[in-house]
Amino acid sequence: MTSFRNFLAEELDETKLKHLEHAEDHVINAGHEGFSHAYHNLKDVHDKLTGKKNDTKVTMKYDGSPSVVFGRHPETGRFFVASKSAFNKNPKINYTLEDIERNHGHAPGLVSKLRAALQHLPKVTPKKGVFQGDIMHTAEDVHESDGRVHFTPNTITYSAPKNSAHGKAALNSKIGVAIHTKYNGKNLEDMQAEHGAQLNDFGLHKDVHLISTEHHLDNIKFTPQNRERFAKAMTAAAAHNKKAKPETYEAIKGHEIPLKTYINHTVRTGTKPSVEGFMNHYMKAHQKKIEGVKMAASKASKTAAMESDIGHVQRNRAHFENVLNQHKHLQKAKDILAHTLSSSAEFDHSINGKKSKPEGFVVVRHNRPTKIVDRAEFSAANFNKVKAQ
Repeated sequence: MTSFRNFLAEELDETKLKHLEHAEDHVINAGHEGFSHAYHNLKDVHDKLTGKKNDTKVTMKYDGSPSVVFGRHPETGRFFVASKSAFNKNPKINYTLEDIERNHGHAPGLVSKLRAALQHLPKVTPKKGVFQGDIMHTAEDVHESDGRVHFTPNTITYSAPKNSAHGKAALNSKIGVAIHTKYNGKNLEDMQAEHGAQLNDFGLHKDVHLISTEHHLDNIKFTPQNRERFAKAMTAAAAHNKKAKPETYEAIKGHEIPLKTYINHTVRTGTKPSVEGFMNHYMKAHQKKIEGVKMAASKASKTAAMESDIGHVQRNRAHFENVLNQHKHLQKAKDILAHTLSSSAEFDHSINGKKSKPEGFVVVRHNRPTKIVDRAEFSAANFNKVKAQ
């Protein structure tokens, strides 16, 4: 069984922030160790909300676009901007406006955002260090109505009173950015992420609207009812985890990605995950592959793969059901925390004109980040939104 540490190193590479995992998905990713990591993430947030101290950080997750890596290149000392591809084997590093056009000219929207980042972020960025953040707006994205300022970088519209600090900053700036990660190291390829980065070393400039991702818990009310519901969900999750055997996690090995793809499908469709639903979804995915080839030998090979995978799930139904039950109760506990944490925010949030919660939160435990997102609300809206043509 792949250890949680090795899984992260091999599959997710959390040393570079390219992908965040939902808390409940950790049990699919890494079995018992994954469950333990998810469980203690959630418990740490619960403890902080009830006044206990620990080193786990809770940060706001902002729905910006694009994500940008920027700062002083550790080897050249020159200021640069890049997309998340900054950490690829052959990164596209932009020192000049000409670099941006050459590297990203095929994507005009990205070019516009990177140009603004290159022109204005040096005005506030420390002389040393590499950072990552989400661009929340450039000047043309901000509009005003009814005494409030609004911008919609992706799925969520962010709003603030015109005369508030955020409202004034958004109206008067050339770019807004929510910075969440700092990278440390002597060369770009080997840099290590420091999640939940602070803005203490950043300067101030009217052209840059700096948005802190730090989420203050002082004014958040964790009601007795929600505490009880949280405890009940965590107890149920732990009970199913206790029933799991080593072979439970061996059974789902090799099927993690199809299982998570299926769970995302249930988020889109508003249905509840089940082993039967997984098998139906899995079979359709295989059938699509079969239909995608013409040669009889290829069809036979892919048909055999489908029969092998579906047969495996059928034979190990109890193991898949156990993992889905752990997943379900961890998600219930997480959703209670997401709802509670959302009761206080620096912006108002809406999706298509309807009031919503923030995108979610990132819990950083032992410098490993985990998403706390209400999938039924934000993830479903994000999956189902109409993409701009």
